[in-house]
Amino acid sequence: MKIRRHRVKDPRGSRQMDMPACPLGSLPAGIKIFFLLTCITIFSAFSAAGCSRSSSTAENASPETLYASDNEIDMFIYEGTAYVNASDLDWVGELSLAKGEKLGTISRSDVTDDFQDWDATILPEGTAVYKSGESQVLLAETEDALIPYLKYAEG
Repeated sequence: MKIRRHRVKDPRGSRQMDMPACPLGSLPAGIKIFFLLTCITIFSAFSAAGCSRSSSTAENASPETLYASDNEIDMFIYEGTAYVNASDLDWVGELSLAKGEKLGTISRSDVTDDFQDWDATILPEGTAVYKSGESQVLLAETEDALIPYLKYAEG
């Protein structure tokens, strides 16, 4: 196999040097493929890392954003995080949820902006909220039932 070469000027003077047309041109095919796959893998890893999102409390969707996207949303705020009514989710209905320790009560109802802890969009003031045994689900006790509310994490 003949290597194609072209002339390059030496930056230190006027001498001419022979140089392969491609810096990888003289390497065996296996090394070229390995180099190419390594570059693709590194590029993919950086791309995936840049596009991923974590669901930590700091990055949870703000209650104002949730309400702006759906002004009929049934949610309340606990420890700075929105909990959304999950009674329509089949998998939540299949959980064995039991009323646990009381966490507090809803202090303001019909809130549409400037959400604070214990504010709710639909639940009435005085509604008690309990742990459920599931870390992502809290229970609101109304006159009729215990309603599951799922922690809303963006991403």
